[in-house]
Amino acid sequence: MSGYVVWLTGDRARMDALADALRVGLAGTAGALDVLTAELVEDKLCSNEPRGADFRDVVVRRLGWLGHVLSRNGCALIAVAASPRREVRDDVRKLVGNFLEVLVHGTMPDGYETPHYPEVEAAAGEAPGAVVARVRQALLDNGYLAASGNVYSAEEEARIKDRLEKLGYL
Repeated sequence: MSGYVVWLTGDRARMDALADALRVGLAGTAGALDVLTAELVEDKLCSNEPRGADFRDVVVRRLGWLGHVLSRNGCALIAVAASPRREVRDDVRKLVGNFLEVLVHGTMPDGYETPHYPEVEAAAGEAPGAVVARVRQALLDNGYLAASGNVYSAEEEARIKDRLEKLGYL
């Protein structure tokens, strides 16, 4: 089993409920699955950092590094971080590899830069179950989860290659 990171970004108020739904809906898709928030990383791993202008970027990069370590060891991480700067999220995407970005629409943080190509968008007021189904499908489409029987259909393979080309990997 390979690992992956589902990165929730956007409306912070809606992300906790969605993360809980994803934890249940994605159970069994990786060796282990956990949810980490930027606030938890800030509290546990960044408590001695100076609170300068780039502090939020430091927190997001550390959360991304944790996702990288977990995913390369077959675990899945649901990362909850408003992370307003697109450049920092893109750096995390490159580091992790098996990275799926979910844009949670609603009240955005000040200065928020929307992702260029979020794999999944959660509309304001949308039921978490519907988002979980789309995230699960996106994980399959991107090759982060194996299809039933560990064999991809020609259609699935074409979608995966198309996505990898769009992301610049092929």
